[in-house]
Amino acid sequence: MSNNQKIEFPSLETERLNLRILTLQDTEEVFKHFSDEDITRFMDIEPCMDIKDAEEIIRFHIEDSGYRWGLYDKMNDDFSGTCGFHCLRRTNNDFIAEVGFDLSKPYWGKGLMSEVLTEPKWD
Repeated sequence: MSNNQKIEFPSLETERLNLRILTLQDTEEVFKHFSDEDITRFMDIEPCMDIKDAEEIIRFHIEDSGYRWGLYDKMNDDFSGTCGFHCLRRTNNDFIAEVGFDLSKPYWGKGLMSEVLTEPKWD
């Protein structure tokens, strides 16, 4: 699926989070999040060392055939992580993609990712 064939997704939400497609306006939050080596430990990326690394992460997801949402706490609009899919491709009448997700430490153990992966609602 080429970049010019992307599916347009509206904003999503769960009971506790708003999900918004990542843009370069999210660079500072992405940098803070991915500079923590505990967040990237089991990912295929190194921790961000500077703001350019965060821009590269966002650009990758903008240019990839998938999507990456920033997760924002509804109570205070704090950035709490990301989720999404990449390498989106069509086979016959189905779509296949790789799913990825991560949460900032203050949000660990609260059931948020289960909520995001099973209960998102269209805006």
